[in-house]
Order: sequence, then C-alpha cells, then structure tokens
Amino acid sequence: MQRLKDKLQEELAEFLVAEHVSAQVEELADVLEVVHALARHLGFTPAELDVVRVQKALGRGAFQQRIVWTGNA
Repeated sequence: MQRLKDKLQEELAEFLVAEHVSAQVEELADVLEVVHALARHLGFTPAELDVVRVQKALGRGAFQQRIVWTGNA
C-alpha cells in the first residue's frame, strides 16, 4: 500500500506543476488510476468508491461551485 501512496503523491505533484489543460487532464487521469488501485487494495471496486463519493456529495455538498469549507477561522 505504501508504494501506491507514494505513487499518488508523485502523480499529484505532477498535476500541480502541469501548466497546460491537456497535461493537467492527463495527470488527473493518472491520479484517478492510482486512486482506483488504492480502492481495490482496500477491497472496493472503483464503482463502490464512486457510490461513497456520491453519498458524501449529497450529504455534504460537492465542489461544483468551487467552494471549499476551511473551518471556523
């Protein structure tokens, strides 16, 4: 699992420095592949992970309007 976590950090770092949209999308696809691999490692399919994502979005909201809660500061 640690190798997958390391790979996720690597792919995320590549996304963060990508300058063009096409490169950003490619890096996001790589991030998603690693996330799916992590889910499978934990015993969940990518579809099951997506169900959890949707449930959380319905209960807490999603990032569609680019609003992120930062706490009570």
